[in-house]
Amino acid sequence: MQRSVVVVAGVSLAVVALVAAGLVGAAVGFALGSRLPGPTGRGERWVTGEGPDKIALVRLTGPISQEGGGLLPFGPATSARRVAELLDRARRDPAVKAVIVELNTPGGSVVGSARIHEEILQLRRTGKPVVALMTEVTASGGYYVAAAADRIVADPSTLTGSIGVIVVLPNLEEFNRRVGLRTVVFKSGRFKDMGNPARALTAEEAALFQKLVDEAYGRFVDVVAQGRRMDRTRVLRLADGRVYTGAQAYRLGLVDALGSFDDAVSTALQLARLSRARVVEYTGAGWLGNLLDLRLRAGGLPDLRPEQPFSLQYLMVPP
Repeated sequence: MQRSVVVVAGVSLAVVALVAAGLVGAAVGFALGSRLPGPTGRGERWVTGEGPDKIALVRLTGPISQEGGGLLPFGPATSARRVAELLDRARRDPAVKAVIVELNTPGGSVVGSARIHEEILQLRRTGKPVVALMTEVTASGGYYVAAAADRIVADPSTLTGSIGVIVVLPNLEEFNRRVGLRTVVFKSGRFKDMGNPARALTAEEAALFQKLVDEAYGRFVDVVAQGRRMDRTRVLRLADGRVYTGAQAYRLGLVDALGSFDDAVSTALQLARLSRARVVEYTGAGWLGNLLDLRLRAGGLPDLRPEQPFSLQYLMVPP
């Protein structure tokens, strides 16, 4: 397992700038109106194609968290809840015959990734095929999501794989000693403050963290083995945390085809047994819906709620 220490500090000015950018972007989108891709009905936007049937396009951009917001090393996080709502909307829309999930994410929350994965499986159970499209990066939790699809199409230069789990715990013990900062902890049990950055982990605590990681990793391997119809032993050989290009992943059987958005559309049409269809992207209704849609594209506006002291992550960690 790759080990790294990442300290993420929130900067107020950055938060204000991101909020302002989101509001300005929404205002510009509202002002341009007809210059954006045209609406095909209440709360959706035409992307390409024609015909009475629809292919829904759901984009997942940025690190995955349960509710979005929150600043991560890769930027603002995407809301798993919002993506799940869009997938559910596609499931309930009788005109939608297939779904394309376009992915550009280094992964993220174990719980958030699993939530989107399960929503894709529910969609498939209704008979609507799902095509995962890997663009720039679809690693770790992003691959967990893609493994739920009927087919995976990847750009040859996509960075994918990174199949594994990580817990990142900063250790500020030496820093605190140098600046003269002491922390006093009152706790109800000996493991209640495990992961406390003010002190080193004990051997018992390290073993507990590793057990959590191993359990989540086992689920990840099972998901890949089931989704890709691969022998679990083979998946274990591939799932050592390394990153693959799209071309490498294709040769290893981790993706079904190399291609672009147009190839993903062709695959969706084929799976749905359609000769043509409109590709549409769901939005909200009116200017408020446009604002929410822009929030989704930007990965969600950051919030200031306190984060958990640690969390299991399906995340590609930069070297």
